[in-house]
Amino acid sequence: MTAFLARRHVLAAAAGGAMATLKPGGIAARAADMNDWMFYRRHFVSADGRVIDNGNGNVSHTEGQGYGMLFAQAFDDQDTFNSLFRWTEQTLRRRDDALHAWHYLPDAPNPVPESENATDGDLLIALALTLAGDRWGRQELTDAACAIYAAVRKKLVVQVGSYSVLLPGLYGFSFSDRVVLNPSYYIMPALLAGALLDDAATWMRVVRDGRRLLHRAKFGRWDLPPDWLALPKVGGTPGIAQSWPPRFSYDAIRVPLYLQWAGMLDAPTRASLQRYWNAWGPGGLPAWVDLKTGERAPYGAPPGFHALGVACGLADPSDFPAMETNTNYYSASLTLLSRLVQDGMAAGVMRQAASPN
Repeated sequence: MTAFLARRHVLAAAAGGAMATLKPGGIAARAADMNDWMFYRRHFVSADGRVIDNGNGNVSHTEGQGYGMLFAQAFDDQDTFNSLFRWTEQTLRRRDDALHAWHYLPDAPNPVPESENATDGDLLIALALTLAGDRWGRQELTDAACAIYAAVRKKLVVQVGSYSVLLPGLYGFSFSDRVVLNPSYYIMPALLAGALLDDAATWMRVVRDGRRLLHRAKFGRWDLPPDWLALPKVGGTPGIAQSWPPRFSYDAIRVPLYLQWAGMLDAPTRASLQRYWNAWGPGGLPAWVDLKTGERAPYGAPPGFHALGVACGLADPSDFPAMETNTNYYSASLTLLSRLVQDGMAAGVMRQAASPN
């Protein structure tokens, strides 16, 4: 806690006068939610500390490890946290830096076939380590978080025109004329925690420019962010990336949750989301919508999307789904994180009063 309090003035200064605060102690979960964590741990966390994505062939990835570590910290489950972190470091840690290979294929001859990272996974792991180190007074966890933040800053934060942007991974996202970004990788609480533990000026530029991008990256009938965004290197405006389906879908759905988590979901963005949320009638929310044609998924959104809607103030609290309605890892992860955000106790909720430029 002392380290956070000592650095708080740095974050306030880097925010350009915005009222930004960090609540020490990390995610503090309600005792009433313990059954939800027990359900999640029982169904998606292996005995050796691997979070299993049962919706994608029982693979594991850094996103899942990061979510699992955040939840274990939230519920003061230090034993599970330790096993999750140990498996992550032993299996996915890259040899030459503090980043992690993004996925693990349990049935492959080489379960970790590539060293490519996923930036959102590294940021979730770093945030979980930050909060756990603070909660349990474990300096080695804080040091590990610092190393990840430094590596992300050095290798994945780049300047593109007037924006300091966050590349989604080390390879394959920077081209001669543009970069490709993933709006849902802007996990605002994780970026703000980076400003506390690493280079405050750099991380706060990423936060401010990320908010600028998100305000410009709104497309289609409902002004929604795409799963993948292209940003020209010289002039021009952000557009939907061409090599991916032009959808508001399983990636972009997290954008409002991460903004809400950090106290940054402003009224215009919330209004656009509410129009979308209410356009389909009771129970009709689709799993995705095409931002160019308006086509909707032929199947409905999973329970985690509905939980997210409640947490972001888009749906009635009575619509929050029971944890037991989730049959796959991703929906369950969204549900549990949404519950923590809804309760206002999520990991170091950083409140930022200033509107984006």
